[in-house]
Amino acid sequence: MEPVTNGFRKMKNKKPTRGISLLSKTLRLFACCTAVCFVFTVPLFYLLTKYFYAEDIIDIIEAVEQGQGIPPLDLEQDIIAGMMLQFLLIFLVITMALFLTVRFATKKLWQPFDDTLRKAEQFNLAQSEIPIFVETNIQEFARLNHSLGQLMKKDKDTYRIQKEFTENASHELQTPLAIIRSKLDLLMLENLTESQMQLVSDLYELTMRMGYLNRNLLLLAKIENAQYTVLEEVDIETLLADSLPLYETLQNGKTLHMYDYRINRNRKLLANSVLLECLLKNLIVNALRHSKEKGEVQIWVEDNSLTVSNESTDGKPLDANTLFCRFRPGNARQKGNGLGLAIVKAICDFHHWIVEYKFEAGSHHFIVNFHTKQL
Repeated sequence: MEPVTNGFRKMKNKKPTRGISLLSKTLRLFACCTAVCFVFTVPLFYLLTKYFYAEDIIDIIEAVEQGQGIPPLDLEQDIIAGMMLQFLLIFLVITMALFLTVRFATKKLWQPFDDTLRKAEQFNLAQSEIPIFVETNIQEFARLNHSLGQLMKKDKDTYRIQKEFTENASHELQTPLAIIRSKLDLLMLENLTESQMQLVSDLYELTMRMGYLNRNLLLLAKIENAQYTVLEEVDIETLLADSLPLYETLQNGKTLHMYDYRINRNRKLLANSVLLECLLKNLIVNALRHSKEKGEVQIWVEDNSLTVSNESTDGKPLDANTLFCRFRPGNARQKGNGLGLAIVKAICDFHHWIVEYKFEAGSHHFIVNFHTKQL
C-alpha cells in the first residue's frame, strides 16, 4: 500500500470531535455583532428619547421650576414620530449587524471549508498524498474533513489495486500469447496440408490481434490513471515528418500527404511526447485502414489544431455518438480491435484537448483542437 501522510494516519480512525454547529456559531456571531452595533447607537437612542418621548415631560418640569404655566403639548405626535424613528433605527442596527456578520465575521468562520475545498480540487490520485485538513471545532466542517479523508484513502487504495491489476494482467497475458505464437511457428514448419496451414495462419493472426488488444487496453488504463506525468514542448510538424515513412507499408496504393498551415512556425505543444505520437499513429492508421482504394489521406497542421481526413468507402458519415467508444457497434467486421479512436479520445482528455468528427464532401475529418478546454 502506498504511504499516507502522518497527519492522516493519526486521524483516519478518529471520528470528528464534538464541537459547535455552524448554525449556532453563526447565530452567536450575529448576536455579538448586533450587541456591538447597539452599543455604538446608544447616543442615538438617548437623543431619540430626549427630543421625542421625554420632550413634553422636560418642558413641563422646566415650566414648573420657573413658576410658569404648562406650555402647549404635542405628546401624541412626538410618540408617533419617536416610534417610527425607533423602528427605523432598530432596522438599521440589525441590517448593519447582518452585514458585518456576513462580510467579516463569517469569512473567518468559513476558512476551514475554503481550505478543504482548495485541497480537494488539487488532489490527484496518481501524484498527490492524502491532504491534511485544517482542524476546526465546527461540527459540519469536521465531519466533511473526516469523510473526505476516508473517501480519498479508499480511492487511493482502489487506484493502487486497479493499477496493479492492469499491469499484472498485461504481463501475465503476454507470456502465454508469446508461447502460443512460438508453438505456432514450430507448427508451421511441419508438413501441413493447405487447409491446416490456413488454420494455423488464422490462429497466428488472432494471437497477434490479442497482443495488440492487450497492449491497447493497458495503454488506456495507464492514460486514465494519469501514469504519464512528463510533459514537454513538442514540435508536431517534426514529429509527423519523422513518422510518415513508417506508414508506407500500410498505404497499399493510397497516398498520404501532409500540409503545414501554421503561421507561428516556432509554436510547440506542451504534451507528453509518447502519448502525442500514439495519438498521431492511431489517427493516421485509422484513416489509411478505412480509406477507399487508391484514396488520399490528408493531414493538415495548424497553429491550434490538427486534422486527419480520408475519403469514405461508402459515402456515408459515421455515428459520431459511438465513434470514440470502446468496441463500438458495427466494428466487428473491420480490421483492428476497436480501441484506436477510444485511445485518441483518452489522450485528448488527458491533455484537455478536444477531438471532433466531421463528414464533408464524402470524406471523414478528425480534428484535434489543441486549445485547452474549460474544466
